[in-house]
Amino acid sequence: MSEHPEDALPADFTDGLLDRREASAYLASIGVRRTPKTLAKIYSTRDDGPPCIHHGRYPRYPKRKLHEWGVRQLSAVRSSPRQAPRASIEQAPGPASFR
Repeated sequence: MSEHPEDALPADFTDGLLDRREASAYLASIGVRRTPKTLAKIYSTRDDGPPCIHHGRYPRYPKRKLHEWGVRQLSAVRSSPRQAPRASIEQAPGPASFR
């Protein structure tokens, strides 16, 4: 997944499908704070959120993919905003320019 050992899955990792509340709690456990409402908003308004599948009208987040998405949201420790973020993190595209 990544060249950074801190991104590795925990030894006791168990894959599964999480609802939004569980996904929010799991993300918080790895240092990414997103409320269930924020996850819903990201899903409906953006295309860079965590991948999910739907069982009927209910979203379910594959835990492994959620973990991978979550660690991409984190940056390395920096002492200044002028320092570049770690190289493995792809920068999300900026807002589209309006003409």
